[in-house]
Amino acid sequence: MLPELIYREERKEDYKALYGLGLLAGIIGFLVAWIVFPGNLSIVAVVFAAIPLVYPLNRYFFEDEKERAPHLQEVLVYGSLFAGLTTAFFILGLNFQDAFELQSQLVGAAGFATQAEAAFTSVFLNNITVFGIILLAALFVGSAGAFVLTWNASVLGFFFATLVKDFRSAEEFFSCSNPDPSPLCYLPHTTFEMGGFIVAGVAGTLISAAVYRKDFETELWKDYSKLVLAGVLLVLVGAVLETA
Repeated sequence: MLPELIYREERKEDYKALYGLGLLAGIIGFLVAWIVFPGNLSIVAVVFAAIPLVYPLNRYFFEDEKERAPHLQEVLVYGSLFAGLTTAFFILGLNFQDAFELQSQLVGAAGFATQAEAAFTSVFLNNITVFGIILLAALFVGSAGAFVLTWNASVLGFFFATLVKDFRSAEEFFSCSNPDPSPLCYLPHTTFEMGGFIVAGVAGTLISAAVYRKDFETELWKDYSKLVLAGVLLVLVGAVLETA
């Protein structure tokens, strides 16, 4: 039922509903994983949360590929679902922190690539690698890129959950000068980075649909090249903001 609901709201371009459905997919995915595979929640919860997204995203983008540019509606569809998933994993991270072992290790080992002293080249290369993985996953397996985006949503949501748990007052929460800055301090660069990842999923899925249709019109591929370039620029701006 959830995939059909997601597809219906995609066609209606109801982004608030898609946000809510992404949130619901994340919560349900976690609960199903908890019941079926309680010993490996950090991975299985992501898989179950992503599964309802694959069919409706594939179908929506396959149909939308015929309509050409602009692609804002596709980005907003992907982004709304991603925001809902991130919120779900934020809530889950606040309440079940021990369940996300892999996400915790990633955040702890890499600092989620948010250390102020991090070199621009290192941050950009890390993020552009993720961009490439999402693009290729969506290109070769359609919206299986949804699995990669759901993983990113789980890491991002858990990261913000760990930050919020450490704050004891509203003054600390809105300050960027503490040893552990507020989650709000990470929003500017994270918005650009995740925007780039979303564009990667959109571009890869549209290209996959175009190849299936044997649609090799020059103007179409110029359009998709511009879309990919826009995603790279978003990642680039995110890296600049992160290391400024």
